[in-house]
Amino acid sequence: MKGGLSDATKIAMSHAENSSQRCRWITFMNSLLFAWNESTTLADELRAPIKQVFLEFGPHRRLMFVTIWRFDETGLRVHSEMHDVAEWREVGVLSFSRVSTPPDEKATTVVVPAFNREIRAFKLVIEESGTSAESGVVLRADSDEIVVVAGADPCTLAVSGVPSAPHIFEPEYPINRYTRAPMI
Repeated sequence: MKGGLSDATKIAMSHAENSSQRCRWITFMNSLLFAWNESTTLADELRAPIKQVFLEFGPHRRLMFVTIWRFDETGLRVHSEMHDVAEWREVGVLSFSRVSTPPDEKATTVVVPAFNREIRAFKLVIEESGTSAESGVVLRADSDEIVVVAGADPCTLAVSGVPSAPHIFEPEYPINRYTRAPMI
C-alpha cells in the first residue's frame, strides 16, 4: 500500500477547507499512514540530498507547509492533515506531494552542508487512543537532524534543525512520546 489509507480505514471521510491551506479531516482509524501517492517510495524521496528548505506560514503566523528542495530542482511539499481518533481527540499525520516549482515569495532556509548528500530518514509514530499515526519525519546526516512533525495547532507543522522563527518547533506531542523507526 502506497502511503495513505487502506480500504478498511476509509471510514467516514470528510473534508474541511481552510483559506490558508488544505486541511483534511479523517475519522475513526486504527493505523494512520503518511499520505503519499507517487510511484517512487517516500523513503527514497526523503533520502535525496537537500539543497534548501522553504517554510510557508499562514496568516496566523503558524507554519503550514514545508518544501524540502533537492538538487534535481524538485521538492517534497509537506503539510499536516488532522484525523479524529476518539471523541474530542485528533492527531496530525503528514501528507507529502512532489512539486516541480519552489514556493513563491516564501521564506527560504539554506540547509547545512551535511544534508548535501544522501541522508537517513526516520518516521515518527505517535500512539493515541488506540491509534498509531505517522506524524513526523527525521532527516539525519552525521550528527545533524531536521525534524518535521505535526504541530500543536491543527493543520500546522513544527520544524527543528533549520534556523528558527517564532512558533517553529511546537510539536503536537512532546517529542519524546514519538517512536522513531527507519523509513524503508
